[in-house]
Amino acid sequence: MYSKIYRFDVQVGVITTDKLTNMERNALLKIARKIHAYILMQATGYKRLAKKAKDKRIIRLLMEISANEVQNSQYWLRKIRELDGKDVKSAKISFMNRKVRLMMGILSNRGFFEWAIIAEEESVEDLAILAENISDAHTSEAWTRIASDERLHIVKIKKEILGMEGWEMRGGGGVRDIIFGANDGLVSILALVAGVYGAIMESHTIFIAGVAGAVAGAISMGAGAYLSSKSEKEVTEREHERKGLRKKQTPEELIKELVKFYQAKGFKKQDAETIASRVHSEMELKAEYTIGEEVGLTAEESWPPIKAGALTGLSFAVVSLIPILPFAFMNVTPAVVTAVVASMTSLFGVGASKAIFTRKSWIRSGLEMMIIGSLAAVATYVIGLLIPV
Repeated sequence: MYSKIYRFDVQVGVITTDKLTNMERNALLKIARKIHAYILMQATGYKRLAKKAKDKRIIRLLMEISANEVQNSQYWLRKIRELDGKDVKSAKISFMNRKVRLMMGILSNRGFFEWAIIAEEESVEDLAILAENISDAHTSEAWTRIASDERLHIVKIKKEILGMEGWEMRGGGGVRDIIFGANDGLVSILALVAGVYGAIMESHTIFIAGVAGAVAGAISMGAGAYLSSKSEKEVTEREHERKGLRKKQTPEELIKELVKFYQAKGFKKQDAETIASRVHSEMELKAEYTIGEEVGLTAEESWPPIKAGALTGLSFAVVSLIPILPFAFMNVTPAVVTAVVASMTSLFGVGASKAIFTRKSWIRSGLEMMIIGSLAAVATYVIGLLIPV
């Protein structure tokens, strides 16, 4: 069964914080809040999985894991209090619950837990670096020990539940398809509108060209994403077959196969069943026990090609309306201004939203997309000006 890692202050008491400088205290508080949030998100995720599970053993395992993560989050909440921080308010917890539900839907179950554990691990690494540089030696040693304990806890979760060996995040669900479609829809249709505007300053013509480009682009993007995802899935399946890998069998299926094998060797059915049961028991004892196999989080979740195509095409179609719609209701000049402002704002929003998953600077990510969209629009506008009508 899953077991928790006991914490340093459980053994030696509360760590004093009166020797911290204000800068050290604030930095520790910021990291502690991040770790607390990621742990609490994982606890919420496991609880959500338990509510959906049907097998009583799986439900019990997931609830046990969730309860241990809640206990771990309470430990970090105590650390936040010791650092003179404020408790997490119920409104923030409610928002976090909605965020967990949304991210599990977009990233897939496994993708969400990989994202959360890697985010927690990055925060713990930041804590370890900060702890080593705390001016007071005793306090530095104490926080270094805390970071070390949390590392052990993370390694246990990654190995026993998620089956992860490194920092890589393999799950992803449809977030890549949504962002890819939205980004391409905004950039390509804005560039198309800018190019047509450079050549023909007439709202109706620009609107028709934009709609045609949006429809063609959505179909093309959706079909491309479908074929790409389907091809990737087929290549993976063929590679597994080439290496002799098969899908994980249930105990009943494996025993049945073993019975057939020993019957083919000349054993009677009853003797074959006895030998098969004994062999299967020995195989289970030798196999490394991983909780994640039981709760379904160690297996790679396959994102269906049809969903990849639908998400990419739909996101492209929806966001492509942003630079097009102003030309349906306005004169050409105000329509252009509205389209550019709305598109730049949307590009920044799409770029910034990636930071939720990449944990990079949302400002930098948003500005990066804005710059790319602007360069594309300027380039096609110049080309439109140079083409005689």
